[in-house]
Amino acid sequence: MSFREVLRIRSFRDLWLGQAISQLGDSIYYVAFMFMAQRLTGSFAMVGYVGAMEMLPYLLIGPYAGVIADRMDRKRIMLLSDLSSAAALIAFAFVVEASHGKPPAWTLLLIPFALSTMRCFFTPAKSASIPNLVPPELLIQANALSNSTFNIVGLMGLAFAATVIAQLYVLSPLNFFALLLMVNALSFAVSALFVSKLPPIVPDRKHEGDKHPLEDFKSGLRYIRSRRDLKVFIILLAAFRIGVAPFFVVYVAANTQWFGGKPQTLMWFEFTFFAGMILGSLIGARMRIRRPTMIFSLELLLVGVFIAIMAFPVLGIFVALNFICGIIVAAGDIPMTTYLQASVEDAYRGRVNSVKEMVTTGVMPLSMAGAGLSLSRFGLQGSFLLMGGVMTIAGAAGFIDRRYRDVQMPAEVYDKPVGALPDGAAA
Repeated sequence: MSFREVLRIRSFRDLWLGQAISQLGDSIYYVAFMFMAQRLTGSFAMVGYVGAMEMLPYLLIGPYAGVIADRMDRKRIMLLSDLSSAAALIAFAFVVEASHGKPPAWTLLLIPFALSTMRCFFTPAKSASIPNLVPPELLIQANALSNSTFNIVGLMGLAFAATVIAQLYVLSPLNFFALLLMVNALSFAVSALFVSKLPPIVPDRKHEGDKHPLEDFKSGLRYIRSRRDLKVFIILLAAFRIGVAPFFVVYVAANTQWFGGKPQTLMWFEFTFFAGMILGSLIGARMRIRRPTMIFSLELLLVGVFIAIMAFPVLGIFVALNFICGIIVAAGDIPMTTYLQASVEDAYRGRVNSVKEMVTTGVMPLSMAGAGLSLSRFGLQGSFLLMGGVMTIAGAAGFIDRRYRDVQMPAEVYDKPVGALPDGAAA
C-alpha cells in the first residue's frame, strides 16, 4: 500500500514527522534507562518499580487528561506536553552529571512518573486529532503509517544504541546515560516544532455544552457504558496488559541469566520485535478487516501462546518469537485503532481514549511491581508461562462473547470514495 495519499495532507504530515523524531529519541532512551536502573541499583525489582511509576500517571491523571482533550485545543495540549517532557529530561541530565553518573534512587522513580504525566495529556489529544486531520477512508493508511513509522524509528534507535552508544558505555557510563537523556530531550523539542505548525484542533462540543469537568468525565463513562463493544474491549485489553506488564522486567532477567547480560543483546531482542511490528503494520494496512474485535481477540490469544513458549531458553526460538509477536500485535492493533477512531464521536474521543488508558495501563503498576516476586517464586520459566497464560485467557474470552466478536467496521472506512478533506487538513 502506498502512503502517498495521506502524506499529501500537510497537517497530518507535520504531526507524523514530529512523532517520528520523538519516537526515535524514546527508542534509544527507554531500554537504556531500564538498563541503567538495574545497573545502578543491582535490583531487578527496581526495574519493576521504575516501570510501575511510569504507568501510575495513567491511573491517577488519565481521566482528567481525557476531559481536557475534549474541551481544549488539542494542538496546544500536544505542544505543552512535548515542551514539558524536554525540560524534564534536560533537568535530569544535569542531575546525572552532578552526581557523577549515580543519581539518587528516588530520581529514577521520579523521572518516568514525570514523563508519563506529560504523555497522559499528549496521547488522548493525538489520538482524537487524527480523525480531524484525515478523512475516514484514509484512517487505515494514517494508522498504518504511524504504526510502521513508530517501529522503523524504534528499530533504528535500538540499532544505533546497540552499536554506537553501547560502545560509549564501555568507555564512560556517565556520558552514556547523560547523552541518552539529551538526545531524547532534543527529540521532544523537534516534535514540538512540528506540532506548532498544526492548525487549531478544537473538539466538536455542540451537543455537549459547557459542562463542569467532572460532569464531562461522567458523561464519557456513560457513553462507554452504553456501548458493549467499548466495555468488552477495555476489559480484555486490561487483562492482556496485566499479563504483559512484567514482560520487560522478565526480559532483563532473561538477558542476564540466560543470554550473557550485555546491553547489546537486550537491545537486539527489542530490535527483532520492532522489525516484526514493521512487517505487521504493512500487513495491517493491506487488510480489509470487517470484524476488528475478532482480529484483536485472535491477536491476544496468539501472543499469549508464543510468550509461553519463550519459557524455553533457546536463543534462536526466543528471537524468532519476538519477531512473530511483533507481526501479530501490529496487524491486530491497526484495525482496532481505526475502528475506535471511526466509531466514536469526536466529542468523546479524548475521554474514551483516556478511560481506556486509565483502566488498561492503570492495572499495570501492581503487576509490574510484582515482577520481582514472580521471578523469585516461579523463576524465569514460570514467569513466562504465567504471563502467556493470562494473555491467552484474555484472547479466548473475546471469542466467547458473540456480540463483541461480531462487531462490524464502519462502512465508510473501506467503502466511501475519497472526497473532501476534514476541516484543518490542508494539503
